[in-house]
Amino acid sequence: MLKRRVWQLLTMIVLGIFLLLFLYSLNGLVPFLIGVAIVAPLIVGWHILFDHVQPQAKLAWLLAVLFIPFLGALAWILFGRTPRRHRRIKRTSTEIRMFRQAIATERIETSNDVSDRYPLTRTLEKLGATGADSHTSTKLLINGDAKFEAVLHDIERATHHIHVQYFLFRTDEISLKIRDALIKRANENIIVRFLYDGLGSQEINEDFIEPLRESRVHVQAFDPIVHPLLVFNANFRNHQKLIVIDGQIAYTGGLNVGDEYLGKHKKLGFWRDTHLRLEGPLVRELQRLFVENWLYAGHEEDKETWDLFADDEHLPKYFIDDPQAANGATQLLVTSPGKDVTIRDGLMALLMEAKESIWITTPYLIPPPELLALLEVAGKRGVDVRIVVPGQGDEWFSFHATEYYFEQLLKRNIQIYKYNRHFIHAKTVLIDGKIALVGTANFDFRSMYLNHEMTIAQYETSSVEELKQAFLKDFDESILIDWSMLRKKSNGKRFIEAFCHIFSPLL
Repeated sequence: MLKRRVWQLLTMIVLGIFLLLFLYSLNGLVPFLIGVAIVAPLIVGWHILFDHVQPQAKLAWLLAVLFIPFLGALAWILFGRTPRRHRRIKRTSTEIRMFRQAIATERIETSNDVSDRYPLTRTLEKLGATGADSHTSTKLLINGDAKFEAVLHDIERATHHIHVQYFLFRTDEISLKIRDALIKRANENIIVRFLYDGLGSQEINEDFIEPLRESRVHVQAFDPIVHPLLVFNANFRNHQKLIVIDGQIAYTGGLNVGDEYLGKHKKLGFWRDTHLRLEGPLVRELQRLFVENWLYAGHEEDKETWDLFADDEHLPKYFIDDPQAANGATQLLVTSPGKDVTIRDGLMALLMEAKESIWITTPYLIPPPELLALLEVAGKRGVDVRIVVPGQGDEWFSFHATEYYFEQLLKRNIQIYKYNRHFIHAKTVLIDGKIALVGTANFDFRSMYLNHEMTIAQYETSSVEELKQAFLKDFDESILIDWSMLRKKSNGKRFIEAFCHIFSPLL
């Protein structure tokens, strides 16, 4: 993602140079530059002043615009604007509002029994999470083989509908296998809806989509882009991964769809990841999330209206009351660009409540200051804080920005493990061995503030113990960082880490 944004900036700089050369040939260069130097800081600075961002970021942008007016203003337009849903049109807003009203009675409500046993469910609900349910079954799926095998099996068993949403959906072997499975079911009169992020899944083209549409699969892109070098809302993407089948089964977690998730990446090789399969009432909340994203992605001429999901005829087919055996409790946390920071707030509440241990796996450890401070306080007060990060990174900037934090965290008694089997992409948290988060959100600025993300909170469910065992195995297969390793860093390596850290809010 960062590479694309850098290419955006370089493209605009090249276009700017051609503009300057053209103006120079017309003897209009000096008046133009003077005008830009005066007008750009005033216009952009005004917007920055009233943006709802941290004071440090606001000051940095103001200084950039003041001292390098043209490039500073251009960089802010590309990278610095407060998230807004630019494509939201009146029809989709109305559709979503009507849909929410229609399914109001289908929302999960936390019972007193659940909140008495797990008080944090009420806290997270006040912070924006859904209600907590005690009759949703959860199954942990470790790595791509387990996830894709289970998904293909459930797709084959679908009886009414299949809803698929991904940030990154490639066009390689496993991607075509899943696409063809969807086509097969659509030809068998199963309703199939396929939603992909317009930037994350930019590999998808008409050759990939046409067979889907010919089989009556409904296909939409979430905030599609004209060209990756000229898009100005690239920062704010839908990073969620979600499948809902018959309103009874759902999948979410760290894995997108691509051969690299099966360990076929030429550079990274083995790919460690974690996904979650759910059955039960909480699937209704995941269904709601998919439908809202689907309606948002619609166009004026789109015939997929709210009543196709939630009128008296269709609601019982999409929102199923299917309680499973009692199984701890689960609830859904969702974050969207702008004001909604439910996942961040939920993480803060969990970190503050931790008494014994905080275990985290994340491919990108670039924490906002408030989360970093809570981790440091937890380490100083004797909580067993362990963080597993990749031994090899998939993004140069993110990998080195992550390693910048090692020394700071070790000073606070926090243990850092570098995964020794290439790359770990799981986004999981385990608190006191009893409360778990499994979802799509990384432990970084982007997931907390800029992306659409989702995560499932679990309280003593059957998969919490499974996750604990997965953590123990990851620790065994990782290298524990110590001070002797950090002292061996060259000055060049330290400079690279510090340089990448400067850009960490953009990563």
